[in-house]
Amino acid sequence: MTTFLLVHGAWHGAWCWDRLVPALADRGHRGVAIDLPAHGEDLVPPWRASLRAYSRRVREAAAALAERPVLLGHSMGGLAISQAAADGPDEFAGLVYLCAFVPAPGESLASLGRLDRDSLVPKSVRLGWSGPRIRAARAKAVFYGSCSDADAQWAAARLRPDPWRPLVQGHRPQHPIRIPKVYVECTQDRAISLHRQRAMADRFEFERIVTMDTDHSPFLSRPDELAAHLAEVADLGASERRGPRSAGDQP
Repeated sequence: MTTFLLVHGAWHGAWCWDRLVPALADRGHRGVAIDLPAHGEDLVPPWRASLRAYSRRVREAAAALAERPVLLGHSMGGLAISQAAADGPDEFAGLVYLCAFVPAPGESLASLGRLDRDSLVPKSVRLGWSGPRIRAARAKAVFYGSCSDADAQWAAARLRPDPWRPLVQGHRPQHPIRIPKVYVECTQDRAISLHRQRAMADRFEFERIVTMDTDHSPFLSRPDELAAHLAEVADLGASERRGPRSAGDQP
């Protein structure tokens, strides 16, 4: 059995993994979902959130587990798991980036997001003191295009503003990330275009690139298919490193 520590993306919370957790259990694996600071049901004020606070939350959750987990980061969660793995390189068995940002040193979500001219996110946010918020009427188009209307409405009702500071803070690795990595790309993603997903993934060494023909939220639109892919990489920490897809030392 492999434990996957599930780290949500911007605006989301632990709730977004509700369908993936039982799908993983059906395949003999465990999914543990957490709220990052100021997300989901977490009560930390938005102004206290930071990329380092995200890293601490992830590392604390991992330390509470009986085995080293495989970290799975969705979207913005890619920065959170990258920072956590750089801060504690011996604490995780592997990294899975689910249509996620993969930062090089110094890069932030804001700097990476600005490169994606095909993303619907910039035209879909409303700015506020607590952080940018996705307009409810745009949530399905941005995140849930392959989901039913009912599922999209259920998810959109749970979105929260995303804190400002972690969006602009750069990835600051203390140690090289040497553990195996997998990237799951989503071809119908309108939040992070497929072109940008591949441009980020091509800069680093990944054990495997998985392609799913779905939207930005396969944990909701294709949970069984996603769980099946994760089951195939469940031994990520013990797998033998393959040659690089292209040059790169660390996300």
